[in-house]
Amino acid sequence: MQSYQCISSTMRLLVISAILISCATSQQVQDEAWVRLVMAQLSPRVGEMGAKVLNSKVEPIVQGALSTLSLGKKAFKFTRIELGNAKPQISNIRTHKAAKGFDRITVDCDLMYLGDSDIQVSILGVSSGVRNVQVSGRARIVLTPTISELPFVGGVQFFFLTKPEIDFDFDGAAKIATKLPAIKTKIKEDLLEDMSKEVIFPNRVTLPLSWTADPQLIWQPQLAGILGVRLRTVAGLPKKGSGGVRSWVGQDKPDAYATIGIGGDERTTVVAKNSVQHTWEEWYEFPLEEVDGHVVEVNMYDRDKMSSDEFLGYAAIDIKTFSQVKHLFNRGTAAKQVLSGKQTGTSSGQLVSKQAVPTLAVSQPIQTRLVEATLESVTGRKTKYAKITGKIGVELAWQPLVPTPGRDTARLFPGSTAAVLSIFIYSANNLAKYAGASPVPIPVGHLPSAQATVTVANYTQTTGVSKDSQQAEFKQGFVFKLGKDWKTQTLTIKVDDTEKRVSSFGQKSWKLSELLGVDIKREIIGLDAKIASQTITMSAQLRFPGIHTN
Repeated sequence: MQSYQCISSTMRLLVISAILISCATSQQVQDEAWVRLVMAQLSPRVGEMGAKVLNSKVEPIVQGALSTLSLGKKAFKFTRIELGNAKPQISNIRTHKAAKGFDRITVDCDLMYLGDSDIQVSILGVSSGVRNVQVSGRARIVLTPTISELPFVGGVQFFFLTKPEIDFDFDGAAKIATKLPAIKTKIKEDLLEDMSKEVIFPNRVTLPLSWTADPQLIWQPQLAGILGVRLRTVAGLPKKGSGGVRSWVGQDKPDAYATIGIGGDERTTVVAKNSVQHTWEEWYEFPLEEVDGHVVEVNMYDRDKMSSDEFLGYAAIDIKTFSQVKHLFNRGTAAKQVLSGKQTGTSSGQLVSKQAVPTLAVSQPIQTRLVEATLESVTGRKTKYAKITGKIGVELAWQPLVPTPGRDTARLFPGSTAAVLSIFIYSANNLAKYAGASPVPIPVGHLPSAQATVTVANYTQTTGVSKDSQQAEFKQGFVFKLGKDWKTQTLTIKVDDTEKRVSSFGQKSWKLSELLGVDIKREIIGLDAKIASQTITMSAQLRFPGIHTN
């Protein structure tokens, strides 16, 4: 996240924009016209940010991508960056209704950029231009928590709800034309992988705006439940082609599998060998803050041992409407107008036609629903199949998280998660002595670089390192999905000095059964009984997939 600090001033302006959006008129056209006006004035700052990100972030990623293709570690370099006058297009803005028990404002929008940039690069020593840069995806801004003083919210979180589509073209590089398709594919893959770690759900960029708001509500997602997803069936997939040895021996069908994802959180099914239809039994679990607004994306592939896997089709399910939504590239005239910057005065709400459907309440369970969808082709996806065909059946169910465990028979789908433990470490305080049989003061003149380690069941997570301070600020949260044996597990939080071999400042442990019905809310807790002043500030809560009784 620190690699994105260069966007902080721009994000502060966008926060103000988002607040005004949520308070402004509900007429979609006026909202979007206003946002376009704001973006026009922010455009120079966005351009400055973009140049910095390309140099500091994108160039190393591309160099790494080319290195994996055995093209050298320094095979790529930006030689000129002029991002042009094209402005990001923000459309289809939607502000969510307040969710009971959760202090946040949630705004979704389509974010699209069609660049008119003049970017020059050196690839393998050959000068080339990068043209027609396109980035598009569904994005979310979360303002949390609300406070009674300026700026009225404690912080802002920004992330893409879906993996954005990235595309670009090289020109003027005829000498390496045969290598460009593989180079382009690898660059796009690595850029998306890096974005998934930073700014695609469940990851996000977080910007604190207030020193008085609860840091946990600023930095840690407020989980509301678990979405269960099962890819039940696929049928009608294309064969690999007519004739040939494969058809003679009955091996002319794809080795089909799917990735099922919400944003960057993806799961992969088992491979159905030599099959144009298949049924899967596995359910996959996705912890969410809001069920409303998310899209379950299914990408079908043909496993290929000799080269990269072939694309077999895409389908997306809108959880709000339990219906298929087309890929952004396939939405027809309205989407093309937005992508080309030729949007008319008509509201781009045409892109999502279910605006009147009521908001889904996160506290209410959703019984298993089966949604059928047709696989569609997507421009730019690698495939040897002349025509994408086939249909899938996807089952969805939503299980809220509640304070007390219920009966297994109350589960709406067969999931492996029986409990969800959320931990937030604010700080470690007064770190003056190393713990042990006889506590030892830290060396004179030494300032510790502390790190907290959280262990529960077979999982271990660590905070970042708070350098050179006896008052270690962490402001970091973790979520653990636990099985049926959660009652027998122990939670342990330990704080160490990363610069010393014998470095423990102490630790605190709880049996998880002790946390049942007893939330820890920003409490100061001792790390070692012999060093009373040495503490951590933390929160912890245990929740369970179930049904609210009130």
